[in-house]
Amino acid sequence: MSNIDIGGRLAALERQIANLQRSSRLGHSSIEDAAIEVYDESGSLRAVIGQQADGTSGVVAVNGPPPPPPSRPYVSSVLGGVAVTWDGTFLEEVAAPLDFARVEIHIGATDGFIIGEATLRATIESPRGGTLIVAAADPMYFRLMARTTSGTASDPSPQAGPVGPAVVVAQEVLDGIIDETALAEEAVGRMHLQVGAVGHTQLGIGTGNLVPDPGFEGPYTDQNLTGKTGWSLTTGNNSARALQAGLKGPPPSTGRALMITELPVSPGDRFFLAFDYRVSADWAGDSVRLFLEWQDAQGVALSYGVLAVTPAPGGPWTRVNRQVQAPTGAVKAAVWIKNHEATAGTADFDNIEVRTVIGAGMVLADSIGTPELAAGSVVASKVAAKTLTAREVKALSITGAEIATNTLVARHIAAGALTAAHLAIGVDGNLIADPSFEGAITTGRLGTDWTVVAPGRDSPKALRVDCTSAAPVDKTITLGTFPAMPGQRVWLSADYQLSTDWVGTRVNVYVRWEDAAGTVLAYSTITSGSAAAGSGWKTMSGAPETAAPAQTVLGRIRLATIDSKAGSVLFDNSTCRIVIGSQPSGTRAEISPAGLVLFDEEGDERVSLVTGRANFLTLSGTNGGAVATIDEKGNAGFNDVSVAGGLTVGGMRLDSRLAESPRGLVAISRQYSAVTGSANEMGFVELAFQSDVTRMYRIVVDCYVTASAETGEVHVTLRDGGASTPTVSSPIIQNRVFPIAGLTWRSVRVELIRSGASLGGGLHRLLSTFHAQWAPGGTTVTLFGKSEQPAHMYVEDIGPALPDTGVYNTGGGVTTPPKQQYERTYTAAWSGSYANRGAYNSYYGSQCIQGYYSSNNGVQAALIGFPSSLASDLEGASIQSVELYLYYAHWYYNAGGKAVIKAHGHGSRPGTFSCDGDSRTIDWGKNVGKWIDITGIFDSTSWRGVALDPANSSLDYYGRAEGVGEAHPPQLKVTYVK
Repeated sequence: MSNIDIGGRLAALERQIANLQRSSRLGHSSIEDAAIEVYDESGSLRAVIGQQADGTSGVVAVNGPPPPPPSRPYVSSVLGGVAVTWDGTFLEEVAAPLDFARVEIHIGATDGFIIGEATLRATIESPRGGTLIVAAADPMYFRLMARTTSGTASDPSPQAGPVGPAVVVAQEVLDGIIDETALAEEAVGRMHLQVGAVGHTQLGIGTGNLVPDPGFEGPYTDQNLTGKTGWSLTTGNNSARALQAGLKGPPPSTGRALMITELPVSPGDRFFLAFDYRVSADWAGDSVRLFLEWQDAQGVALSYGVLAVTPAPGGPWTRVNRQVQAPTGAVKAAVWIKNHEATAGTADFDNIEVRTVIGAGMVLADSIGTPELAAGSVVASKVAAKTLTAREVKALSITGAEIATNTLVARHIAAGALTAAHLAIGVDGNLIADPSFEGAITTGRLGTDWTVVAPGRDSPKALRVDCTSAAPVDKTITLGTFPAMPGQRVWLSADYQLSTDWVGTRVNVYVRWEDAAGTVLAYSTITSGSAAAGSGWKTMSGAPETAAPAQTVLGRIRLATIDSKAGSVLFDNSTCRIVIGSQPSGTRAEISPAGLVLFDEEGDERVSLVTGRANFLTLSGTNGGAVATIDEKGNAGFNDVSVAGGLTVGGMRLDSRLAESPRGLVAISRQYSAVTGSANEMGFVELAFQSDVTRMYRIVVDCYVTASAETGEVHVTLRDGGASTPTVSSPIIQNRVFPIAGLTWRSVRVELIRSGASLGGGLHRLLSTFHAQWAPGGTTVTLFGKSEQPAHMYVEDIGPALPDTGVYNTGGGVTTPPKQQYERTYTAAWSGSYANRGAYNSYYGSQCIQGYYSSNNGVQAALIGFPSSLASDLEGASIQSVELYLYYAHWYYNAGGKAVIKAHGHGSRPGTFSCDGDSRTIDWGKNVGKWIDITGIFDSTSWRGVALDPANSSLDYYGRAEGVGEAHPPQLKVTYVK
């Protein structure tokens, strides 16, 4: 047995154990396709480190302890929902647990509702708390529940409510109430937004409003005001409450300030600030302010991001905004409002807004511009390939001035990559950016003597040039440039106003055409001419005849005042557009704001539809001369006209106008032989015609007669067989008696004038007959015509039917005057429209509006009255016919609409609408004036005018007829017997 040093071995083992205890437990270990499970002292699994059950890897907390319940939420009514605020505190703990994940907002319709998946509406992710707006249509109850990263939920918070949405007031909708889920697809498109209405100040891309209770409506504000002197509540801007600040406190105070909340920040963070303000009429002070106090980690104020404005005392609620940026070292920002250096009156604050400008990788539109970028800080080497595409570049932000010549050529653009959808010239085709001189683009253009002033012509701002000079001089400003090619023409326009003391020759808007070297080639100019100083705003516009000459590559747009030496000129609303289709020669169609011109292959103008000329529409022949024209008043000149439909003249169809004239012969018979009879009646000639009950007829038999005796008489008779064969027994409609003159020729004429109504409408077969009477026995009578002198029987249309108006008069001097038929035309004496078929709507003056367009005026109606002479003329009269002339200048649909016409008895324009119930509905075209027959509804001598009253909300009935004082006033034509 060998000797073993037991003591040495034990000492060595002790050293090894000590080293093992000091080393890393897994210093040379790895986990291969597995995980480490972490258990607490009770053996419960608390975390899994490594590969998870779903194949992912990481650290997952499980079976964590429940978090403390959140404090009771603050709830307040807002438009369309309820604002729910959690102040970031818990019932049992001061601070949030380290494994805090979120606080859930649950709502229920009943008191004591049970929280479940169906009650969850939103979550607050920050342990500092926050405010969310929850959509609700009815009063609801609200509870909060905290949840940890392991998914463990807390007990519910105390319940709040019931609280429902606020009533909509003055068309104001609070932020967040209407989101994209509440709008139909494409419900808000570009046609609903005014150009420039949505800019960076209207967009808040970030985490939402960071101010709790920004409208000061809830308990958060009540708690914040506790113990604060100089602050109180007042009526808000279209809301129930706002904050009111009094005067500044005692020195060293510089104003009455109130801290709203605190925010965590990082250096460089940008914030969007906005608030509503107003001050009392007796207010005096420096400004009202919303500001962020930037603080470091020790709470020391570093600087301030201030939004300040000096308000007008007694003015209305006004909103103001700006952006601020956190400085270096800032970790916290306190949000304050302040009535700064106020020595009198009060200041009101409402709707405070603080938003992060940059959040979740998003950049607010227009928040990064050239002022924020150092020169040369962004170059091609700093931009990853394909990170800047057309989508990231705002229209007109890169123009010809930013691109060096020949740096962008066709080979840099993939085939089909550049379409019309990718091009944005100006906004609407205008080549001038900021054409009404409202923004920073114009500020960058300004040079000596050029400034921006307010107001403009129907816009906030205008461009002003000071023309003061010792000697006449031209003063110009460049509004922009554009790439051009030979043959292009432009349409130019600008508003201008000359001061009363202005001295100069004229003002111009023009394009200067240049070649690649910048050499001036030509000018296309629109001038004011010799405009009078101090004559108010004027407009100069048109398409100059001069086109871009050969070698042109650039057009330079300018405004100028020529040979001026005193006063000033204002410019506004400038426009430069390419005349579409313009080219040096050949067949083409040129389109500009002035209109359309078509050219033939020789380059000669053939069709022009252009304003500003003597003729709006001109059609030219092969020789260049005009063959058809329509002038600015609608007067037309043509050579031959063929009309397939109806032709209307003066509002009356031509066929109706022709119907007022005689139509002439409608039936005739010529006889060249003789017919002999005796005492027995014998027929001579039968003639048929169609009778119209609206016409008047003359029926004539004209022939010769001889007889075998010298005494007696011959009867010539007209008989009517109607639609049947006439005989000598048919009804007699006329008879004439002539004495017999033997063998001597005697002229015989029988004539009858009768209306178609008295004859009866339809077919009439007429028969002329004759016989001898009171003659010797055996006497014969002969009716005849000769070849050179034929006998005639004919029916003649002599015009519209007329009533019988004559009376018997014995000549004794005492008799009732005979009636007469009159046709009188009356032009309307008054007219007007009535909203909701009720009260007179003075907004439209004398225009005649009918039908429904919007809820503002509802279903509208109109009344048209005629002069008092209508009443006196119709007194004791019998109405034969009534016709109405109206000119409809507008219908909702281009195809036209339906006029609904009724009668009324108002002698003057009443305050409220009423009319008769009988109506006539007529289809009517747009810009059409015509006469229509309304005898069927204007059937009483007590009527004094007409009503346009569809009483129907269909857009088919919405239209406007011209009224009194317009180019085509209403007229009434009445035919009556009196």
